[in-house]
Amino acid sequence: MLPNFRIAEAGTVSDLFRKKDIDTFYAAARHIHNLPYGRIKRPSKPHTVITEGKGTCSTKHSCLKLLAEENNINSIELNMAIFALNAQNTPQAKKILETYRLPYLLEAHVYLSYAGERYDLTHPDTSAKPWEKDVLIEIAIDTDQIGDWKKQYHQSVLEEWLKRDQLDYTLEELWRIRENCIAALEDS
Repeated sequence: MLPNFRIAEAGTVSDLFRKKDIDTFYAAARHIHNLPYGRIKRPSKPHTVITEGKGTCSTKHSCLKLLAEENNINSIELNMAIFALNAQNTPQAKKILETYRLPYLLEAHVYLSYAGERYDLTHPDTSAKPWEKDVLIEIAIDTDQIGDWKKQYHQSVLEEWLKRDQLDYTLEELWRIRENCIAALEDS
């Protein structure tokens, strides 16, 4: 279980939560978890998840990681996995994958970990981790790596996959297919 703590320190994220009368990490995590899935205007500023009222795996978990750091809790990690997104773990993408005759698509997913356990607060009303059994690569990242660095890393993995499996797509085409899958998640 993630550690609970009082939001005591001053800082951008802590202050935003306190303005909403949220004074513990558990209450903050519940608040973030219940927000709808959606991209925010400034993903490089994950605390804006609080003001925009929505977020993705990257921005929601980065916001909570920043809250923990502001309160001197450094045992909660921010992780990124590359997993095989498929019709079983992401049913919203099934039609898109079928259209492009792809059994799966390599996707990046960001989440928290603590004491060897993974915590996914991306989608409201569920803490299920259907992607977990399909993880291929897992690394710890910093909150400032959720933007350009994450995209470049993800695209480098896709490039290697294209070469290795000799897929009939360019990186740009594969990225567009991926964006269609993300849009399907936002619409669900």
